[in-house]
Amino acid sequence: MSNIHDQAMHYIYQQVLQRVLDHMSQAQRASVQLLIQRLLVAAGGLEYIGEFRLLVLHANDPRSARLLATLRAAQLSIALRGPETFHLRVVVACQPALRNELLDDHERAFSALFLQEDPRVELLMLKAGQVQPFSARLHATDGSLPGERQGMLLFGHLSGGRPEALLGSRLHLELADACQQLLAWKGGASALITAIPERQRRRYLAWARSGMRLAGERGLPGAHPCAGALCEALGRLHRVAASPLDSPTTPGETPSQPSALRLIAIDELLPPQGDNDRVVQMLGLRHLAIASGTPLGAFFDPLALAHLRGLHAQLLQGAGESPCSQSMHEQARALLQQTYGIGDTQLACLLFTPFNHRGRGLGLFLKRCHPSMRVALPYLHQALQGKPCPDTVQQWLLDTSGLSMAQLRALYAGNVAPSAMRLLDSLALRDAHLRLLPRLEVFREAKTWAVT
Repeated sequence: MSNIHDQAMHYIYQQVLQRVLDHMSQAQRASVQLLIQRLLVAAGGLEYIGEFRLLVLHANDPRSARLLATLRAAQLSIALRGPETFHLRVVVACQPALRNELLDDHERAFSALFLQEDPRVELLMLKAGQVQPFSARLHATDGSLPGERQGMLLFGHLSGGRPEALLGSRLHLELADACQQLLAWKGGASALITAIPERQRRRYLAWARSGMRLAGERGLPGAHPCAGALCEALGRLHRVAASPLDSPTTPGETPSQPSALRLIAIDELLPPQGDNDRVVQMLGLRHLAIASGTPLGAFFDPLALAHLRGLHAQLLQGAGESPCSQSMHEQARALLQQTYGIGDTQLACLLFTPFNHRGRGLGLFLKRCHPSMRVALPYLHQALQGKPCPDTVQQWLLDTSGLSMAQLRALYAGNVAPSAMRLLDSLALRDAHLRLLPRLEVFREAKTWAVT
């Protein structure tokens, strides 16, 4: 029976490979052969290819779809030539969270490539900062972690409440921190493979080094550091950004020895194919993000950012209805609630940043969002200064901000370590694509209120 099953699976794999190759252009089929040669060299030869474990972060853009199809074609081609092939670990990543539509897209692509039934393939996903087996049937529960929630709220208040910064470069730190778990997940991986262009990789590395320098961290060794060391270093930065009010550790004191993980870049093997790429069409993808010009942003869903922009425009600029549909706003609201446990009440407070600079914007925040609390403005200042005040005032602050009184008073007084504030300043100047944003006035005054 086992022999019959193996023969049947072998035939299915042949059919899958043939279908993928039939949808590829001549250049794409040549890329598969070049990729096979590169992987055999990286594994140390055909006799070691069965022990080679390849890790790929899978996003929701055409580049990622072509990469996955090319990897699958290479995996099946090697398997048909010899007794073994490499193991493939596919990790679906999308910040701040995966929508059901995206999960359905990924499931269709995995089915088209016959990945779920192949024991040489492992499908995983990053959800709420944790590694989980891939499933397109997510329960609509609050998967937020307390540390992620507090980190997002504090970063929003300290970075000026700008939507592009709030869901900007800091999400790269979250993603890198979560990726550390992959290095120890069931044997880890031999290599990380990516199709991100070299210019974008250099930008990412320069941004990482700059953040480490600003936080007082030890730098990364070499011009092309190990991917494991890079994730470990960015994970430390994420913890600094998530707890900016805590006492900083001694610079360069920590790092544990990360697992070695080489990087295999094949961006030159996957040239853009335009809108009529038959491989992408074969995978049945319906909600692709067009990220060809900014591949570093392919791991981030623009829906949540659109919701924040709409909320920001309505509350702070008095704009009318957002161009996003009501259903899109509801989806984004649910994503932020499930990922960070933050509702629109806390988001509105965060966008106004009313507690910074000894509550300079508190009056405007009350006028726009909570006019019934304007009579309590003196008591709010007393509470934030640590003076006696009615319990109802303190409770209102807790419910509206989502932060503790100790954190609110630290924001009010500006008790932030200079190294943490420098890092937050840098993070707030880059969006999710690591593009430079205009500097806000809040950072010109940061040195006057950030204290040791």
